[in-house]
Amino acid sequence: MKLFRATALLTPLILLASSPGAWACAACYGDTSGSKMGNAAAIGIFAMVIIMFGMLGGVGAFMYHLANRAKHPLPDYEELVGDDNDEATDKDNS
Repeated sequence: MKLFRATALLTPLILLASSPGAWACAACYGDTSGSKMGNAAAIGIFAMVIIMFGMLGGVGAFMYHLANRAKHPLPDYEELVGDDNDEATDKDNS
């Protein structure tokens, strides 16, 4: 509980002591009026968002795959091998 209180008291002090320029980039404030730094920050943020959604989409697709495999499991190994042996003996008999 003491750690929480200390953190709650120190956070506003640290925010007040930091310079306003360090709070957010120009793209976060919407000031991308043609400056090279603002345009680069906007492109960087856009690239990070694309990568993040790609990774989240991959995790979601993998979870869907696992759920689908859980609903439709493969047959037991013995059944699969038994089917192959039955087909091989049928070919030998004909």
